[in-house]
Amino acid sequence: MTSRLLAALLVTAAALPAAAAERGTRRPRLCPQDAPPGVRLPDRPECREAPAAAVRSTAPGFIDLGHGTSLRVSGRAAYEVGYTRR
Repeated sequence: MTSRLLAALLVTAAALPAAAAERGTRRPRLCPQDAPPGVRLPDRPECREAPAAAVRSTAPGFIDLGHGTSLRVSGRAAYEVGYTRR
């Protein structure tokens, strides 16, 4: 039992510095221009300037998804509600 306890303490003591090193390192922060669509991040001074977007005329109803992919949004939406009184 004592040898197992000593082995467990040694393993725990060896793992503590590794966990402390992981906590001490800073994870890279996401810049606003690198964020996924729909996510707004605050401006950061260490982030590079966003490259100027190429102006491309698109037809109304088309959304550019990037990488040569576009999405066409068209059509109508309707909602009908009916009820009767008894």
